[in-house]
Amino acid sequence: MALALERAGVWAQFRLEETGGGLRAPGDSVLLSCRAIGFTFETYEIQWYRQAPGGTLEWVSIISFDSSVTKFAQSVESRASASRDSSELESSLSLRALQPQDSARYFCAVYTETVDHAELQQKDAGAPPGCTGCEE
Repeated sequence: MALALERAGVWAQFRLEETGGGLRAPGDSVLLSCRAIGFTFETYEIQWYRQAPGGTLEWVSIISFDSSVTKFAQSVESRASASRDSSELESSLSLRALQPQDSARYFCAVYTETVDHAELQQKDAGAPPGCTGCEE
């Protein structure tokens, strides 16, 4: 069995470009990277989402602008890590011990609204922290 881990670019006034992914076997690891093009994202929260074929968009993780706070969805929490290098305009999401349900298209996104970090740490990982109306 192979897992398909696709990346998808997001266009706006600026661009985020994902790299990594491809086919992986269950149990493998993958490193996905997100690079800012046309802007500096050092003051932005970086989030990752994924969408399985025929599925809905699922929030995966967030890393704060200064890397002091990271949160993960329960489905990946024990197997994921996130990092960022603002000087290189890049952020990464690493998933270990891949499972069939990890097979999806992965998106990175910038969260541009200021969030109180104490509030961010208390948010339920089922929805993007600070995202009003995102809960289903």
